[in-house]
Amino acid sequence: MTRDAFHHELQELEEAVVLMATLVEAAVANSVQALIQRDVDLAQQVIDGDATVNEHQRTIRNKTFGVMARQAPVARDLRELVTIQLVINELERMGDHAVGVAKNAIRLSKQAPVKAVVDLPEMAKLIRQQVRDAIQAFVDVNIVAAREICMRDDEVDHLYRQTFDELLVCMRNADNVPQATSLLFVAHDLERIGDRVTNICEDVIYMVTGEIEELN
Repeated sequence: MTRDAFHHELQELEEAVVLMATLVEAAVANSVQALIQRDVDLAQQVIDGDATVNEHQRTIRNKTFGVMARQAPVARDLRELVTIQLVINELERMGDHAVGVAKNAIRLSKQAPVKAVVDLPEMAKLIRQQVRDAIQAFVDVNIVAAREICMRDDEVDHLYRQTFDELLVCMRNADNVPQATSLLFVAHDLERIGDRVTNICEDVIYMVTGEIEELN
């Protein structure tokens, strides 16, 4: 395989990662929208759509292994292919968290709300932007942006703690415990997506420097 052919395949893999990230970002947005609007059909679409996300992961993984086998890359080229594997694993798990939110949206749609879920849409908005920016940092090979994105995870963590504390107060009324627990799971799923964004940013730094750096 020539260097031009190698870089062409690499570019195709990067484009596939961007497409997979777009699907995951939409799943996160739709799962939270389903929760807020009590839209069972939309929540079910998120759950059903996870199979497509998983299929993208399998396809990208197999193509990456194929390039590794044919090219036997070393140094930066090898790290880039390894990073693609790491990034799609994080994206696949983000998709699982979106499914978690969607399942709780269905569960909560059958009950009167115990608390306005004001902070959850804001958490989802921040996280979606972080996912988008982290993937752009990967495509641009931009470790400065990767470090900056991780710093923004503190905003997500703050909203998570705030939501957690408010829901604990709700639970003082025993009747609210089941619904508040479901909302806690939603908040936790969103917070974990933020953590996986941090992992992608760390992967970008590893790809460039070969060093493992914990950013948050």
